[in-house]
Amino acid sequence: MTTAPAVELRLPAVLKMAVGTDRIQVRGKTIPEALRSAFDQIPQLEKHLLLENGDLRPHVLCVVNGDALLREDVAGHTLNDGDELLIHQAISGG
Repeated sequence: MTTAPAVELRLPAVLKMAVGTDRIQVRGKTIPEALRSAFDQIPQLEKHLLLENGDLRPHVLCVVNGDALLREDVAGHTLNDGDELLIHQAISGG
């Protein structure tokens, strides 16, 4: 059995205020697996990142090692040991 890659998940300041941290060590071969690992550690994070149907919220951007991913590429993106997954959230209002 192969262990999933170890990845550092970094969160924006607004999520740090909501969940109490801006860095989480997670494991996952893909971004959805890494996020599931984060949700297992910090359950309240899920409501901030996912819609009720399990899709990423429209304002969530995933950046791996400095490269922003297109929404359609997030689910299949393969992660490696030592990768950094940065979550950006657009803030809107009026």
